Amino acid sequence: MITAETERFILRPFAAGDLDFLDELHSDEEVMRYILGRLRSHDENIIYLKRLLAMEEEHGLGQRIVIRKEDNKPVGRCGMSFFFSVKENDLTSYYFDPKAIPDGVESTRVIELGYSFLRDTWGKGYASEAAQAMRDHGLKVQKIPELHSLISQENLSSVRVAEKIGAELLGECLCIGNPAWDYLSHL
Repeated sequence: MITAETERFILRPFAAGDLDFLDELHSDEEVMRYILGRLRSHDENIIYLKRLLAMEEEHGLGQRIVIRKEDNKPVGRCGMSFFFSVKENDLTSYYFDPKAIPDGVESTRVIELGYSFLRDTWGKGYASEAAQAMRDHGLKVQKIPELHSLISQENLSSVRVAEKIGAELLGECLCIGNPAWDYLSHL
C-alpha cells in the first residue's frame, strides 16, 4: 500500500521485511546524532519496527519507508509519531515514551512529523520532498489538524527542511531533555 508518491519516491508503511534497512539506517552515528544521540541496536530496531507496525494497525499513521523510484532502494524514513507534551516552567517538554513523564504530571499527546535518511543521500532535497508529501498527506488526507516537528537546535539542516515545507516556528522547547525547536504545520 502506497501512502504517498512524489516525483522521486514512493512512501509506504513499514513491513516486517524492512528490519535490515532500519539496521542500516540506525547504525550510522551521524544519522542518529540528533535522534537518540547514539546508535540503535538490532534488538532495539526489532522493538521499533513492532511499534511502527502497531501504530499503523491501531491508528493508521506512522513512519513510512521512503523508496527511491529510480532503483527501488530504501533511502530513509519519514512520517508521524506520537509525542507527549508537558508544560514545565516556561518551556514545553516533549517525551517519546509516556512512561518517562513524571508521575502525576498531566500531558497532551501531539503528532510529530519527523524523518531520517541515509547519509549518502543528504543534500539532495530528499528530506524536503518526503516531508512535504507526508505533511500534505497528514493534513489533507488524514485530516490531522496540526503536525509538530521537534528539531534539535543544533540540527540546522532539519530546521531548513521545516522552513522549506512552510512550518512555522512556535518556539524553543525540550525534546527528550535536549534543547529543540518546535515547528508547526497546519492547514
